[in-house]
Amino acid sequence: MEADGIGRFSQDAEAAVYFCTLEALQNVAKYAGAAGTTVRLSRDDDHLAFEVTDDGVGFDPKARGYGTGMQGMADRLAALGGELTVTSSPGAGTTVRGRVPVASPDPHQFATLSHVPR
Repeated sequence: MEADGIGRFSQDAEAAVYFCTLEALQNVAKYAGAAGTTVRLSRDDDHLAFEVTDDGVGFDPKARGYGTGMQGMADRLAALGGELTVTSSPGAGTTVRGRVPVASPDPHQFATLSHVPR
C-alpha cells in the first residue's frame, strides 16, 4: 500500500475509490493467480487517483471486455466525472487505474466557529 501525503476528500470520492479498489482486489484474488499486488493512492492536480497492480496471469482486455465488476467500477467513477482504465496482457499482470475529480483543499476545513451571531 502506497499513499504518501493523501488527505481526506468528500464522502462520495472516498467511497468510489474504496469500493473500486476493493473490487479490483477481489478480482486479483479470484482470477489473477498473483504472488504480489500493490495499491497506490495519490492526488494529481484536482483528482483523487488509485491504482491496483498485480503480477498475475493477466488477460487480453480487448478480447474479454469489462465483466460486471469492472463495468460497475467504471460506472461508479463515471457518475462522479471520473474514469477507469485497465491495462493487461496475458502473462504480464494487470493494472487497474481510476480517478475522480476532487475540490481543491479548503484551508479552513478544520476550523471551528467560536461564536455564531443570532
